[in-house]
Amino acid sequence: MENGKDTKTPFVRRSVRPNFANDVYGHSSTSKSDAPSESEIELCESALAQRRSAHLPKLKEISTRVQPSMEDPSPQVQNMDDVEFVYSDCDSHGDELSKLYTYSEMEDWATNVHLFREYAKNREQKPFWCSYTEEQKRSILHDLIARLDTAQPDGRLEAARLALYILQGAYLDFVPDMENFDDNFELTEQFAGIKSFDDVGCGGHEKDLLAAGVKNAFFAYGMGLYQALCTMLMVEVDDPFDVKALGDVKNSRTSSAANSRSASNADLSECKKSVTIADNEALRVVLNCLYHMVESIRRVELTEDNDSLSDSDKEQYRRLRKQFLQELEAPLDSAGIPLTIVLFQMLPSFLHGSTPHFPMKKVVLLIWKCLLAILGGWDVLRQEKEAKRKSHNLRVLEDTLQIAGEMSSVSFGANEVGESGVNAKTRIVHGPRLISRQLACTSTDGAIRPDDDEIVDTADIKDSKLRLRSSAPDDKGEADCNDKDVTVKLEDAEIEKIEAETEPKTPTGDAASSGEQTPIAGTPPPSRPLKKRIMLPWTPKVSRVEIHNFLDNAREKWLHYKLPNDTKTVFGLPPTVGHNLIALRRNLYISLGENQIRDEKKWNRYIFSQKEQIELTKTERLYRQLLPNMCEYIVAILKMLLAALPSSKAKADAINILSDVLTPETDNIDILSNSMSMDSSVRNVLEVSVRVSIDVARHKEIIIEASSAILILLMKFFRLNHIYQFENFSRHLLFANCIPLILKFLDQNMCRYVQAKNELVPYNYPQAPLHYVRNHDQWPNLNMDNVDESEQHAQRYFVWRNVFATINLLRVLNKLTKWKHVRTMMLVVFKSAPILKRTLRVRLGILQLYVLKLLKMQARYLGRQWRRTNMEIISAIFSKVRHRLNDDWAYANETRSKSWDFQMEERALKYAIEKFNARRYGHLYPNFALGTEDYTGAEDFASTDADAYLEKIDMKDFEPVDNCLQSVLGTNHELSERFKTNYEQWVRREVEQNPIDWDQLLRLLKGYEDSQRS
Repeated sequence: MENGKDTKTPFVRRSVRPNFANDVYGHSSTSKSDAPSESEIELCESALAQRRSAHLPKLKEISTRVQPSMEDPSPQVQNMDDVEFVYSDCDSHGDELSKLYTYSEMEDWATNVHLFREYAKNREQKPFWCSYTEEQKRSILHDLIARLDTAQPDGRLEAARLALYILQGAYLDFVPDMENFDDNFELTEQFAGIKSFDDVGCGGHEKDLLAAGVKNAFFAYGMGLYQALCTMLMVEVDDPFDVKALGDVKNSRTSSAANSRSASNADLSECKKSVTIADNEALRVVLNCLYHMVESIRRVELTEDNDSLSDSDKEQYRRLRKQFLQELEAPLDSAGIPLTIVLFQMLPSFLHGSTPHFPMKKVVLLIWKCLLAILGGWDVLRQEKEAKRKSHNLRVLEDTLQIAGEMSSVSFGANEVGESGVNAKTRIVHGPRLISRQLACTSTDGAIRPDDDEIVDTADIKDSKLRLRSSAPDDKGEADCNDKDVTVKLEDAEIEKIEAETEPKTPTGDAASSGEQTPIAGTPPPSRPLKKRIMLPWTPKVSRVEIHNFLDNAREKWLHYKLPNDTKTVFGLPPTVGHNLIALRRNLYISLGENQIRDEKKWNRYIFSQKEQIELTKTERLYRQLLPNMCEYIVAILKMLLAALPSSKAKADAINILSDVLTPETDNIDILSNSMSMDSSVRNVLEVSVRVSIDVARHKEIIIEASSAILILLMKFFRLNHIYQFENFSRHLLFANCIPLILKFLDQNMCRYVQAKNELVPYNYPQAPLHYVRNHDQWPNLNMDNVDESEQHAQRYFVWRNVFATINLLRVLNKLTKWKHVRTMMLVVFKSAPILKRTLRVRLGILQLYVLKLLKMQARYLGRQWRRTNMEIISAIFSKVRHRLNDDWAYANETRSKSWDFQMEERALKYAIEKFNARRYGHLYPNFALGTEDYTGAEDFASTDADAYLEKIDMKDFEPVDNCLQSVLGTNHELSERFKTNYEQWVRREVEQNPIDWDQLLRLLKGYEDSQRS
């Protein structure tokens, strides 16, 4: 008490915690002193850390360098370099397969190997798939297919694991001592006494293993494995899951404590147990098998670009691929619906809590790949769009993705925050350039004043190429452009030469201070090699409505009258108006949606004389299958997307998307909660905690990637198939709060997100299973060389899936808000401008393009002050985004500010969508059929009384009526329970108690009887 007033509390805390850990886990302490060592003090910062340290090993070889958290609010953000990202349908084949597995599932690969060894031993064969003849392979697959159809869960699971091992490429074929393998099949016992081994790594067989997996996938599909796996999937999906009896779920090999739900963690928390990988083992295995088949067979480049395959093999693979894609779209034999719809139906079931054990990451990944296989990717979409526009006699413009993929990025954010947190300014000297003549200043008495330097932003130095592309053309080039638009690109060497001349020079000696480099007024401008005009890569667009508005305003201004629906008469107008009209017509762009809306009005107006010929495309069939429960599917996807956001906090009613990450040993550990901070600055962390933390973050990133890809794929293909299918899908997204959800995702440090280092490459597929079988059943060790790579610290480093997901969500946001004023106002209300402005720090041209489009939409609503203070963004929009010739977004105040007009637009769109669904799909789904009462108020949106009358027509009134008495009386009608219950009461009240004049009734029926006799 007297000597330790400053050390009393620390002494008590440090002396109690080690004893508490020893009492709980029964470990004896090596030191008897009460004062712990320095390492013990660092590790024992909490009771929970001591409990982990009692039975978990340390990760000593991983770097302990302090790294900032992704949620670090510090304003000192390091700018990125240009990101060399190629936007495509998906990542490489190996990376897409590695996303399927979590690091918690590594033991599955070992289990598959041991099962195949035992299976080969029982068949008295060596456990090398590549050494079997084709007949032996067929025999094995026939046996596995038969086992998949058994009623015993353990038998089905074992057969599915053996099939998965084959689809994974049979990595046991790549062991170093395959040629000298003897009859001792128990390799684990062979190496049981070995404590150290020579790490031979993967031997560079990663590509060989992937190629073997593709070959095995084609072979297995030809044997009929696909339908057997789908049948097992339906059985496992329909198998009820009792949350209250988690301990009674089928056994799992994941942990010896799987059935007891990890007794070592029983005292840690009394809260509700989470679902772990021990509860969905069969589902995970069968989904893995289906994913391997879909991903390996759908990729054309894996077989067409393989020079080792003969022409006959390629032809056989083409035939099997075509057959597989047709079978993938067709209804399953065991379900009556396609596999894609089965997977979609798993989403609402999981969301409602009846099936919390579903591995949702695997589900959304498989949905994404099924959509890519059935509908196609961006190349297929571009080809179909070009073909459809040509069939409607519409011109084909450049593809946005192709042009945006070649765009260079622009440096943003240098004026806001520099490396030191203040505006970074650099003093440079202008060379003898043409623009420097405008910088020369003269005094009032005619004397020349030197002004050789100027303070400019560093961003202006980096954007020299951008300023170069906006240079003025020479006289000849400008004369050539009076008749038609000319777009010419300079050669690379010529551009480099120009850039070298325009590069800012550093002042040297007295020349910089004496103004010798400043040109004198009157001197001829320096010769420039720029002789060709450089323009934007986009063709300007003008709509029909814009041409109508232009002519109406011109007539009202000059002649004070209007000609409704007339776009040709220019009598009495000045010649300049005619020239402008020619330019507008030359850039007229008619979208497919405009033609589809016009045809839709025609089919609704002329009900009997016009009949629509609906082409049953793949997109049309998919829309019909998704239509009844489309709202539930979209809500489920968005809720999973919300739960996977890095900034999401744990809630009591939040869904658990970590069922295939959590193991029984890590269940109910605080580090696994949704609110877990991914800050890696904590020193001396434990190996399992680090692995699981990285695994959780990686798991969420993959869910975001797959969910965003599903949304943008469906939106693009529905948009191409029919405009109202796209609008229906978009309205469901809008009402499910998709816009604030995407803004919530973007409201983070996007530079850190696209550079997140949540990856352990040695634990990925195919590296980990190859290392396991080649190194005597030992997993790879994590160290500085294979975990903390030097490439990850470069400013140009990025994670493909995170950049891909960000671009997808930006495209979804663009599709939702394009030409929708009320939705654009939602962007303004949710204060999206600062969020999007921070997103521009990611140095990627295609990503910046979609951000600039969103800022352009709402620029007119943000006010003049915002445009004045963000001229850098306004200039970037002019230089990168496609121009609308009559658009006044950058300088005009918004006149259409009445919210009632916006609401009327949304209501009109709602009625149009309902009319479309009722006309096309009312016979398939009676719930979508609309009656007259459903169109109350529709006359508000009709232009004439005739249109209002047609909106109220009920097609049921025009259906044929059965007038045959015998047919009507002979029809068997099912009477309702209400009628059967009240029948006696009705007879007593209406028949028995009411008097009937039988003579009058007979007189009325006399004429009918005579007509029947004649």
